[in-house]
Amino acid sequence: MRAVLSAGEGAGAGRRLAETLADKLRRLGARGGEDQAAEARRWIEALRGEDPECAQAVADRLDQLMARLTAGGLGRWILAGLRRYERQPALQRAYFELRDAYAREALHGEAGAQDLEAAQASLSWLLCGLSGRGLAVEPLRRAALDGPPSRPVLAPSHLLVPDSYTVLDGADRRALYRAAVAHAAAHLRYSPAAQPVLSLKPMGVAVASAIEDARVERLLAADYPGVRRWFLPFVPPRPDPDDLGFAALIQRMSRLLMDPGLRDDNHWVNKARTLFEAQAPDLRDAAAFRCLASVLANDLGQMRVRFNPQQYAVPVPYRDDNAYLWDYGDAAEPPPELALGAQGAAAAPGGKGDLQEAASETELGRYRYPEWDYRLGRSRPDWCTVIEKLPAWNGAAPATPAGRAQRLALPRSRRLSRARRLRRQWEGDDIDLNAAIEVLIDRRLDLAPDARFFMRPGSQPCACSTLVLLDLSASANDAAPEAGTTVLDLEKQAALLLARAVSGEGDRIAVHGFCSDTRAAVYYYRLLDAGGPQAPDRIGAAQARYSTRLGAALRHAGALALRAPGERRAIIVVTDGEPSDVDAHDPRYLVDDAREAVLELRGRGLRVHCVALDARAEPQLRAMFGFRDYRIVTNPAALPAALVRAYARATL
Repeated sequence: MRAVLSAGEGAGAGRRLAETLADKLRRLGARGGEDQAAEARRWIEALRGEDPECAQAVADRLDQLMARLTAGGLGRWILAGLRRYERQPALQRAYFELRDAYAREALHGEAGAQDLEAAQASLSWLLCGLSGRGLAVEPLRRAALDGPPSRPVLAPSHLLVPDSYTVLDGADRRALYRAAVAHAAAHLRYSPAAQPVLSLKPMGVAVASAIEDARVERLLAADYPGVRRWFLPFVPPRPDPDDLGFAALIQRMSRLLMDPGLRDDNHWVNKARTLFEAQAPDLRDAAAFRCLASVLANDLGQMRVRFNPQQYAVPVPYRDDNAYLWDYGDAAEPPPELALGAQGAAAAPGGKGDLQEAASETELGRYRYPEWDYRLGRSRPDWCTVIEKLPAWNGAAPATPAGRAQRLALPRSRRLSRARRLRRQWEGDDIDLNAAIEVLIDRRLDLAPDARFFMRPGSQPCACSTLVLLDLSASANDAAPEAGTTVLDLEKQAALLLARAVSGEGDRIAVHGFCSDTRAAVYYYRLLDAGGPQAPDRIGAAQARYSTRLGAALRHAGALALRAPGERRAIIVVTDGEPSDVDAHDPRYLVDDAREAVLELRGRGLRVHCVALDARAEPQLRAMFGFRDYRIVTNPAALPAALVRAYARATL
């Protein structure tokens, strides 16, 4: 009933938005032209996909907004609100309802800002004059509201400048356009174009690009000293000192290289400036600066800094996306692992060819799940996308030490019948009410009743369904020295041995795996389905990559486990540590979400246990699974036996 009401409310809200827009866009079309009305509708429909309540707020105030803005200005005002209050829905709604002071400030800024079309001709002349080449400046339209902020795109024949710069990028739009043109001209004058990427990793490409941006700006300022003051107003602000992610480190480095008078307390950032300034007397040696960037990228790898191009944008708003600098081979576009919108160096620990294999996997479906945000005290509906797949991996079953299968025999108590109340018995000490009611109905219908309407204590086999959920994140590739192999191999061996042991006991067992590449792509692999044929090769060839968004994977595993037959159902998570993902910087965020997922599943009758390999994650494991329902394995070689004990505990 609740689902029906919710669907009805959604349909009603959609009708209200459509009616409001139809009336106001009709007036806007008559006043400003049909093109303006169509573009305004596109922006509001895009906002509706993000938050229907915010879209309704904009539609209600459309006359007030369009009295001061063009349709392009409306789109930039919407983008400014979404970017400023990302993941803060209450503040976003206040912004679009004009209850937020910043919303009014942004509205005034957009009303007085110059559109790109008005400056397009003068910017083209400026680009030609600085670069000495005949290039044109053209607008770059933003197709959607999601994703990182847009950046200019430089090509040999033209420069695309975003028409979606907001007041967050720079209050003086004319100065921002001018800086973008000057930076592009610096690349055209001093940068070697289409450098072969070869074996350079995605994170290395990003670091080398940032160093090259600083180098060519120094050269342009040396030849034309006046342009330096074009760049300085856009020195990015210092990020949160506690943020040690890739984007924050690159932003801090860019600040120091743009303005040598700034200071930073991060060792890597100071090393970058020291190396750059040591090479600065010979700014025209591009190869030396590329070697410098390789050293810095290697340091980031040693620091285990993760890089995700899907969420990364060049930190300085006027700088282009550096596609002009690189040659990715025969492909017309950068390959997925180097292009914006795909996982980059975070996938590297999983081995070569991960992304090519991911592209060839069979997708079974996409599912949307909520995610708990402890800061808001509520779930974000349809926040995570789980992509269920059949893996395309090919490989042999994991090697099993001799005799291991015998040592993994299930405890004898697990195979005994379980004490319970037996129904529909010929005799007993209690009445089976359901059977007794059927007897009365049969008598009313003049049918011969079944006299087995008693209950008595006894024992009878109880069918169980268990789902083993393997953590296939990149950290599972770490070595387990005590076992002489990797954590991933131990997980696979343990799961396969348990599946073989349980298959002969009449119970059902499934083995699934998961990893994540932000909330938009939680990959869920069905390695072995309950009741299906044994697939040791599929389990054995599973590879580890990306991150660990446990809450979304648990919700999907729970949905599958609840559909399985059996009087007892359980999920056993096998992981090497706490949850993490490249778009979640708060260490508590994913832990609290996983705890909420566990509580939800237990409330629906599922037993959820965990076997973990990292003793340092005990506080997080206790928060997620409670005091009794997790086990830490200090010796990785003992993982198979620990998994059997967890199975016995979960199904008794």
